[in-house]
Amino acid sequence: MKPRIRILSTGGTLAMLQRDPGPLAPSAIADNVLKYVQGLEAEVDLTAEALWNLDSSDMGPNHWSALADAVASRLADVDGLVVVHGTDTMAWSASALSFALRGLPKPVVLTGAQRPIAWVRTDARNNVVHSALCAGMKIPEVTVFFGRWLFRGNRVSKTSIQSYEAFESPDCPPILEMGVEVQAMEPPRPVREPFSVDARFDARVAILPVVPGSDGEALDALVDRGVRGVVVQGFGSGNVPQRGWPGAIRRATDAGVAVVMHSQCLRGHVVLNAYEGGRAAAEHGAIGSGAMTLECATVKLMHMLGRGLSGTALAEVYSTDLAGEGA
Repeated sequence: MKPRIRILSTGGTLAMLQRDPGPLAPSAIADNVLKYVQGLEAEVDLTAEALWNLDSSDMGPNHWSALADAVASRLADVDGLVVVHGTDTMAWSASALSFALRGLPKPVVLTGAQRPIAWVRTDARNNVVHSALCAGMKIPEVTVFFGRWLFRGNRVSKTSIQSYEAFESPDCPPILEMGVEVQAMEPPRPVREPFSVDARFDARVAILPVVPGSDGEALDALVDRGVRGVVVQGFGSGNVPQRGWPGAIRRATDAGVAVVMHSQCLRGHVVLNAYEGGRAAAEHGAIGSGAMTLECATVKLMHMLGRGLSGTALAEVYSTDLAGEGA
């Protein structure tokens, strides 16, 4: 029996048309993806529906929650799901789904394209076809397929505006390479718990890059604005200037604001005791982000806050690997 695969379209470049003249914009083409992948029905029993039709830059935590609920409500009737999504925030949504869909029993594959599926020269057909095939495999986790790679969804970042291989997984090997042959590279995560959905996210989280010569006043300003969490992008392994920053971190945590130390580097683990600045940040209440991507570290903090966690309880759960994210 062929795998039963359902495509859920949320919009993005894959489903866009170009105004004449003007930029790419969402279109009703999301309802007609199937006609552009004729022949795929020989491999899978394929159906499709449009959830909404948005540029992914307009998607946020409310959409992540709605998407998690949409996936959960359809799992019983299919063997796998493909989510067509804009590339700009695909890594964010993939991370959110990986935390919201606990104990996921079936594949959920996010994909998109750099060029619309209706164009003659496009990467969209390749991505949809291979995503559908991956969704029919026994890989019960949230993944991203793009180019020729199937990645763990919460380990990817978009790293190119123009390349057809627009995503990378900096510190985690791809699960599959879909080349002339299908090559397994990283085993999927085993299912360790019953399936459940917890799609709570608190959007009151900010990202703050550290600039040479800064003293932490920007962190104070964010606290004054009412944020509940801040991901601080430090130098190297999570280092910050010792002038001003440790005190600002302490003031933030004393005010009940969760502070996560991340890195401005794309690859490597955050190790807060590697240098004095990072050690001081940890001593004043900052939490290290491990090997998580910036997108995943931020979404995980949103999720922890949405679940009502704070203080030491938040720090403990945040530092625990929940979905293969590299905590």
